[in-house]
Amino acid sequence: MTDDADNYAPVATECEARDLPVRGELPRELNGTLFRNGPNPQFPSGHHWFLGDGMIHAFTLRDGRAAYRNRWVRTPKFLAERQAGRALGGALFREGGLANTNILAHAGRLLALEEAHAPIEIDPVSLETIGPRPLGGAGPVTAHPKIDAETGEMWFFGYSAGGPLSAAMRFGAVDRAGAVTALGRFDAPYCSMVHDFILTERHAVFPIMPLAGSLVRAMAGGLPFAWQPELGGHIGVMRRGGGAESLRWFRAETGYVFHVMNAWEEDGRLLADVMRYEEPPLFPRADGQPTDPARTRARLCRWRIDPEGGTDAFTQDVLDDLSGEFPRVDDRRAGRPYRHGWFVASRGDPFDT
Repeated sequence: MTDDADNYAPVATECEARDLPVRGELPRELNGTLFRNGPNPQFPSGHHWFLGDGMIHAFTLRDGRAAYRNRWVRTPKFLAERQAGRALGGALFREGGLANTNILAHAGRLLALEEAHAPIEIDPVSLETIGPRPLGGAGPVTAHPKIDAETGEMWFFGYSAGGPLSAAMRFGAVDRAGAVTALGRFDAPYCSMVHDFILTERHAVFPIMPLAGSLVRAMAGGLPFAWQPELGGHIGVMRRGGGAESLRWFRAETGYVFHVMNAWEEDGRLLADVMRYEEPPLFPRADGQPTDPARTRARLCRWRIDPEGGTDAFTQDVLDDLSGEFPRVDDRRAGRPYRHGWFVASRGDPFDT
């Protein structure tokens, strides 16, 4: 997939517009800033479109007026390429990473995140890069921390915590003031690309699905991650405050989850709504063969897990046959029962712009 066509084309410049034209009238009571982050290569390259440099966009509404500003995140990779005047290789594992996947605010800081490095703090007004901000000294974390809507505590995790493509995972939490409230690690059944996880009022849940990492394969010139359904799926359920010692593993039907819509607790059970694939897109099997396109469409599914039950199985129901991705809920209902959720739906080619 190219990163330079149609709606995926990169923005070539940094700019700001302090008073945008408005058609109609903006409510003067609607004030705030919408931040957006995404891959945006500063130089043309033949690399995967996920590997573009992070660019932050800020859309601000204030007193009936609208403004816009954008800035690239000044990672070490970005600065090295700017000095070289061209794209450089090894983007994913370069020091400092890409900071191109997510952006969130917590404990008075605005953080740009990606899959395999520490968050980078961004000035929320100027969008200038402040620098790396490791969460509790935990090292690399993924792009989808979860914030408890009631307590303000933010939980995070990272995989390959014991070295490249290792099965070890780290987890942690910081309170609304930024103080560390939990920090630990555990060994998953195998190295998995765990892009997102689940947080409820009392539990953190880690889906270990067989999009598996192999250092041997990577060193032989293959892709670090590949689809290996024979490894099976596993769901790790950990009590918040219980540490890794409280982790309990459940067997999952083979499939893959990139993103979670929401999760909550009800009558002693965990309920989680996830966008589930039968097979993951974008990645091949371990032998290099592609996955089945007919099975690489995500559908909204609900998991029902009994953390104290007498079995390692749980139920799974498809809530909607419509193919889609990137689910969201009102952040005020995160980790709690909710009525409304949204996701981007596809009626044809999932990558049709």
